[in-house]
Amino acid sequence: MDDIVREIAELVKKRTPLMALDVIDRSAPENVKSAAKKLFENPEVVKSLDGHWRNLLLLIYFSHFAYLTENKSDKESIATFAVSSLNAAKLCRRLNLPDLEGYFLFNSGRVLTRMSMRKEAEKCYLEAEKIFKKLSEEDETYLKDLGETLNDLAAFYIEDKKNDEAEKYVTWALEIRRELAEMDKKHLPTLAESLYNAGIHYTRTRRYELAEECYKEAVKILKEISQEDPSHLPQLGVTLSNLANLYKKLGRYEEAEKYHFEAMEIFKDLAEKDESYKVYLADSLGFIGSLYNDMMKFDKARKYYDESKKLFAEITQKKMMQEQGMLREPE
Repeated sequence: MDDIVREIAELVKKRTPLMALDVIDRSAPENVKSAAKKLFENPEVVKSLDGHWRNLLLLIYFSHFAYLTENKSDKESIATFAVSSLNAAKLCRRLNLPDLEGYFLFNSGRVLTRMSMRKEAEKCYLEAEKIFKKLSEEDETYLKDLGETLNDLAAFYIEDKKNDEAEKYVTWALEIRRELAEMDKKHLPTLAESLYNAGIHYTRTRRYELAEECYKEAVKILKEISQEDPSHLPQLGVTLSNLANLYKKLGRYEEAEKYHFEAMEIFKDLAEKDESYKVYLADSLGFIGSLYNDMMKFDKARKYYDESKKLFAEITQKKMMQEQGMLREPE
């Protein structure tokens, strides 16, 4: 039985839970095979099965729907993702699959945060942290999962303005992700992500030198890796904007101007290829307007404020027309 559990767990890890039905068909008793064939028509067929077989079939069922809905944004899919991930995590605990339990708890934390169920989200994140910490002490391959969980907890507490908790997880996530990046450059993007969070936290807690160091290191990393992989350009643009806003706060206007224009050029190029980035461009134009206002260059400020306002109006109008069915996206 243990071999079957491990084989099914590996397929769930690979995000192919439906392939686990072949394992059931090959290895399970006849009553379990019969239940498996009816599983997606009527999941209640598992009630008559022994504990381990019931748990395995339900893990296949809930993990399938978790994977199916995780990238969808409608309310029904988000709710399905939350319920499926939470149930999958419970089943993994019953089956003694801690790494999968941690994975589904982590996903539960993310989706519950999106649903503004913050107490429940925090509980899931902290349980995932505990699991991945223990696993990583025995096997360093789980450091990646631990780092991801710590980074999400850092962002979670930054958003809740819980500075003590944010400090703990910002520091810990940076430590883990720096260690990973030193071992393998493929981890540089996640290090940049944690540096960005650290920049936000240190700015909020008025440790501006630390914030500047983190943002500048993140910018350096993102510039390097975006040359080979342009998918990192949006994060580079956002990080440049945050660094520029930090310099504006400190009255270092020339540096703020430089980095705001770098960010604007990135978003302008991205928006030409993908209209969803127009909102980032509009934000960037507004930041520049605010900077020039502080510099008392009011004509320039008005110019960029007007451009930002015009672009936001265009985005809003198009969105309303799409919602009303007056526009159709090209096929």
